[in-house]
Amino acid sequence: MIEYELIRKRIKNVYIGVKDSKVFVKAPIRLSKARIDELVEQKSSWIKNKIIKQENIVKFDLITKDYIYILGKKINIVYKEAKKFDVILTLNKCEVYIPKSSDKNLEKINLKIQKKLKELSYEYIIPIVKKYACLTGFYPEEILIRRFKSIWGNCSSKKVIKINQKLIHYDIKLIEYVCLHEITHLKYMNHQKQFWSYIKKIMPDYKEREKALKQ
Repeated sequence: MIEYELIRKRIKNVYIGVKDSKVFVKAPIRLSKARIDELVEQKSSWIKNKIIKQENIVKFDLITKDYIYILGKKINIVYKEAKKFDVILTLNKCEVYIPKSSDKNLEKINLKIQKKLKELSYEYIIPIVKKYACLTGFYPEEILIRRFKSIWGNCSSKKVIKINQKLIHYDIKLIEYVCLHEITHLKYMNHQKQFWSYIKKIMPDYKEREKALKQ
């Protein structure tokens, strides 16, 4: 049985939602608990999928106070006392230096880490885009790193390729797929048959990589 928070309200219908991987149910005041349990059970598959998606967002997008993922590898965040606030972030370590008199301001730490992540993205993702540009012979006018909410990359009609900074959290194979995908748009702007045929020619296992990005 799925655990959930029950909220009784003066409403006619039952509303089931998932927020921060936690399930909540808004239900009419007089509706029996047994009936609510039954409705939750009926939507169990939908609920579990929602939880999985939100956990993945937390895992790869939101930086927790304890760890961060870089190129698919989990790195523990180590806090140390120092004279001034700073963050050191590499592929193998994440150290946060906080003055003894200061509070552990997670919002401030997150902003600093995001800045470091952008630097890492330019250092490790841009070369992958260039690698596939050389491999295909399709060259962009410009390559940029941006933070998008709902897309992994973008290729404009002006041949400007933008890659989502959040990809730096993922395994290198998934980054390669997105880079090749956007590079191929320089030749085929739409997702027509020729587009996918070309991607398969360069990356035969692209479907597995694409699926992994959606999990």
